Amino acid sequence: MLERIPVNLITGYLGVGKTTAIVNLLREKPEDEKWAVLVNDFGEVSIDHLTLASEGDKELQVMEVEGGCICCSAAQNMHFSLQMMLTRLRPNRILIEPTGMGHPASILDLLRSRAFSNDIYVDTTICILNPAQLSRERYQTDGTYLDQISLADVLVANKTDLCTEEELEFFWEYAEELYPPKLVIDRIEQGRLKPEWLSLGIDENRLPQFPNEHLQHESPVENHTTQSVLFQQVPRVGKPLMKPNKGLGSYSCGWIFSHKEVFDLNKLNMLIVRWYFDSKIHRAKGILRTGEDWYLYNCVEGMPTSHYLAYRRDSRLELISSEPLDWKALQLQIQECIV
Repeated sequence: MLERIPVNLITGYLGVGKTTAIVNLLREKPEDEKWAVLVNDFGEVSIDHLTLASEGDKELQVMEVEGGCICCSAAQNMHFSLQMMLTRLRPNRILIEPTGMGHPASILDLLRSRAFSNDIYVDTTICILNPAQLSRERYQTDGTYLDQISLADVLVANKTDLCTEEELEFFWEYAEELYPPKLVIDRIEQGRLKPEWLSLGIDENRLPQFPNEHLQHESPVENHTTQSVLFQQVPRVGKPLMKPNKGLGSYSCGWIFSHKEVFDLNKLNMLIVRWYFDSKIHRAKGILRTGEDWYLYNCVEGMPTSHYLAYRRDSRLELISSEPLDWKALQLQIQECIV
């Protein structure tokens, strides 16, 4: 009988740095091990999946779960993807990155189900959070956000170099009062999780406080077509592919631009930051060509960051908002940032 494979769930809200943290873990994995990652983006334009796949490690397999959020509308797709990963790849460890709006309870239920009991076991679940968000009413009243924290064995504050002492102190006080207590409470910068945290085991007494949180939303994800259909189309100069999306109480739109188009990153930064402070969007991420190189782009809480990426096929941008927007009008403004 084959040994069961450990599976780690890496949770955290939009923009806390989950993908960066997984990239860092992959760079520190044992050389003789083959790891695999299941990733689930909320939007229709794959970004996190491509970021991980561009690492170039031959012993790394990255699969994307399409069809919506893996805790609800894409649950069947997750079941299929996980089964295929176990059958074809048989890795030494599996990391799962759900969308930041995904509720972890149903994902953990699937991983612990009879269907996978002979093949995998749930190892440490890690939740990454941004201390700057923790005390805000918007997050303290969000059941999904709170259950990501509740169900985690390890709770880690990321981006601590960008928060205030008061925000960090609130995190420590909040985390230490949680019950059952966490196996680890710590702070990190730039998503540098410790690899040993993956193998600490679990506390099965952790229960969700809001197990039906996603049922409160009118629909999981609407008008969803698989990204493979989108990829069959090729963006042309001046004519990007646009794909709006709706679900889980949020709205998003993604664009894929021709690889020939070059963005003025400073101009795009100013545009997206202005939209954030105008309360139009609360999250932006992308892969953008800015000259001869491409960069992974993120904007969270009005703070943009970018770093070099090996990806070269095209440029893409995803915006997420809490209300419907005129995406075509926003697209015209984005295109004005192309050199």
